[in-house]
Amino acid sequence: MQPRQRRHATQPRQPRHAISPALNRVNALPATATLPAVAADPATATLPAVAADPATATLPAVAADPATAMLPAVATDPATARLAAVATLLVVLVTLTAWHPATARRVRVTDHRETTGGNGVDALIPRERREVAPGAVHLPDWLRPDTQRSLVADCRRWSRPGVNGEPGMRSTRLPGGGLMSVRTVCLGWHWYPYGYSRTVDRGDGSGPPVLAFPDRLAELGRRAVADAYGDPAAGARYSPDIALINYYDADARMGLHRDGDERSDEPVVSLSLGDDCLFRFGNTDNRGRPWTDLELCSGDLFVFGGASRWAFHGVPRIRPGTADPSIGLARGRLNITLRVSGLPVSAS
Repeated sequence: MQPRQRRHATQPRQPRHAISPALNRVNALPATATLPAVAADPATATLPAVAADPATATLPAVAADPATAMLPAVATDPATARLAAVATLLVVLVTLTAWHPATARRVRVTDHRETTGGNGVDALIPRERREVAPGAVHLPDWLRPDTQRSLVADCRRWSRPGVNGEPGMRSTRLPGGGLMSVRTVCLGWHWYPYGYSRTVDRGDGSGPPVLAFPDRLAELGRRAVADAYGDPAAGARYSPDIALINYYDADARMGLHRDGDERSDEPVVSLSLGDDCLFRFGNTDNRGRPWTDLELCSGDLFVFGGASRWAFHGVPRIRPGTADPSIGLARGRLNITLRVSGLPVSAS
């Protein structure tokens, strides 16, 4: 017990009252926190010189806004200062841990939806349309969540080995003998390094037929081009006949490369599903600088054509754990790339 301060003989004795609940609300301190020079026993702790009516007892000169309210002149006591510092740190930690990229991304919306007039909620972290380079356009959150779910289900079906000997999703073997870290399945035309084939091989006709290119992806590609360039006529002319479905696990990478095996300069359409990635979009001359790094999230659309059609691009890094599990992909990133081959239908 601390010694009571001696009062002057003429000073009237003041009534004592329990600490007001406002003290805890304002400062987020534990229920037993007290002002300095007050009895250490919580049961008898009191605020000095408080109004006699408990219903009206308040702290003197406290800001009216509870969010900014402060206790005057309490920082001089080290114990109280430490309590205040701990309370502030706890508030900051709770605020930070309450935010998760996937949660925030679920409420990001822009005007560039898969279909005009798409429904959404107020954006916490709005991401706007961006022209990264002439002809290269990023539209965040273009795919609605329900469309993402159905595309993930389609990719899972396309990736399974088929009854006719289709190998399903696999890693492509490079000319030097190594395997790509990204796993791929192709639709319409089978891509192998430096060429295309109608059979799942290196163009020798020994493999099973490639899976058919679905009309659904063709329509999605047309809408993508129309929305990216704000040109419905350009969208109507777009006729993709190749889809590469690439799956990135947490360790997969894609080096800077150019989509140069096609005989068409029509735009490339890229759709992202699952984990975020760091996407690097370079120049048309070489793999060196200048380049632009940007984040691609689930539902994002990236289209590059025109002056940027032959630009080098790649994926240096995946950000594991950033996907929204509700789309049906627990981990990893799926990328659907649509291209126009420019090849005759009868080519092999």
